[in-house]
Amino acid sequence: MSTQVARVVIAVFDGLRPDRISEQLTPNLHRFVTGGLWYREARSVFPSMTRVATTSFATGSHPSQHGVVNNAFFHPAISGGEPLDTSRAAHIRAANAWHDGEFVEAKGLGCALAAAGKRLAVVHSGSAGSAWLLNHRAMEHGHWTFSIHGRDHTDTPEAVDQSVERFGPLPGGKAPKLDEASYATRVLTELVLPDVKPDVAIIWFSEPDTSYHFHEIGSPESNLATAHVDACFGKIVDAVRDSDQADETLVIVMSDHGQISTTSAFDLVGALRENGFAAGCRAEPGVEVLVTPGSAAGLSLIAEDMSRLQALGAALMGMPETGMLFCGADENGEPVINGAFDRALVGADHPRSPDLYWVGRSSNEADQHGLAGAGIYTTGVNVPVGGGMHGGLNPFEMNTLLAFGGANMPATCVSDHANLTDIVPTVLAVLGVDRPATMTGVPLDQVLGKQAPETRQVRLEAGTGDFRQYLVLGSAEGRQRMALSGGRI
Repeated sequence: MSTQVARVVIAVFDGLRPDRISEQLTPNLHRFVTGGLWYREARSVFPSMTRVATTSFATGSHPSQHGVVNNAFFHPAISGGEPLDTSRAAHIRAANAWHDGEFVEAKGLGCALAAAGKRLAVVHSGSAGSAWLLNHRAMEHGHWTFSIHGRDHTDTPEAVDQSVERFGPLPGGKAPKLDEASYATRVLTELVLPDVKPDVAIIWFSEPDTSYHFHEIGSPESNLATAHVDACFGKIVDAVRDSDQADETLVIVMSDHGQISTTSAFDLVGALRENGFAAGCRAEPGVEVLVTPGSAAGLSLIAEDMSRLQALGAALMGMPETGMLFCGADENGEPVINGAFDRALVGADHPRSPDLYWVGRSSNEADQHGLAGAGIYTTGVNVPVGGGMHGGLNPFEMNTLLAFGGANMPATCVSDHANLTDIVPTVLAVLGVDRPATMTGVPLDQVLGKQAPETRQVRLEAGTGDFRQYLVLGSAEGRQRMALSGGRI
């Protein structure tokens, strides 16, 4: 880079598919990405769920390092038989207390900045859990996290108090979340940047993800939400341009995952019961298989029984609704279930991981709005059929928005692959801050003005009987392999 970076501003558009950026719908984002360094082939992590992606972004590492293995998973800190819901502040606090403050097992952006005497501020208009996961030691390090849900949903309630005093009561309503986006934008542009003056500022918009889910990806409501957060971004660009650090500010726009449209809701629990497994979504008497629903569901046996686990895997592979199946490996590094992929291949191998990750079958077929990407999810999810979902390895779930601008960043479009885990290491590199050893992501060479190594792709296949699945991985010199896409053959 030809300009010294003194400040970084990151705008996150939850769930935004890169192919929804256009001169007509998102003029501000379109101007930014075409005038900066745009990674057209950026990818999320697996499972491509919001809180998994949030933690992977913030820590520069995969679930195998940080331990947030799904949006919801069973954990002993949560009583009553229900899974730990990572969107809920109370659940997050309970799990963090259980682990003596080490629920997130990898150091994050906030930790690295604090060690260098720098400060992080977060403005979050999504779930309280996501706000916490972006900077899981904010209070300890004297940082600043604002949650749209109020002072009880952040470890730095003074951030909410300051905002309410300046801008009035917090908004709250149904999707589209337009008022929340506008309020968060004011907090960033009128309070955080001029007064808090952090070295790194992150604003996280819950749109268009919320509208994608409940109003379909290409619906008028989703288009309205997308256009609205684009207008909010325009105000952020204006605020940066008008600041006294304009020439020294690097701006990053990104999304945490994409989405595909749902075609049907599959009763996975019911299908397992029909196959002789006592499945349920709560740990209660008589249940042997615990299931967390979604387009990437987690399944675990309450009692360890390898023969029973292998039978469970065989039953799932016999279901036409199954798209992919991941499991753990034995002492020889082979998947414990014949025909499944080792979850370590996609960075999802952790002691908290479920025994099996089930991924609903998907395709690149166009939905009712002409947008490619459609798939199955399980019942038990509060999303109507036709609405958007994410979690699996469909390319339209995995492809994310990622572009860098400002600080004299050259205008260029690259097709090279970048992973969600590479963003924070890049931020630390441009600020001259050492990255923690737990970060598996690496700084992106083009951002630093270097030539990037060529990304090589490898396609793996696995299966048994009529079940066949594929997985495409990308790798380059000095980088951990990343999942690019996958599905049923």
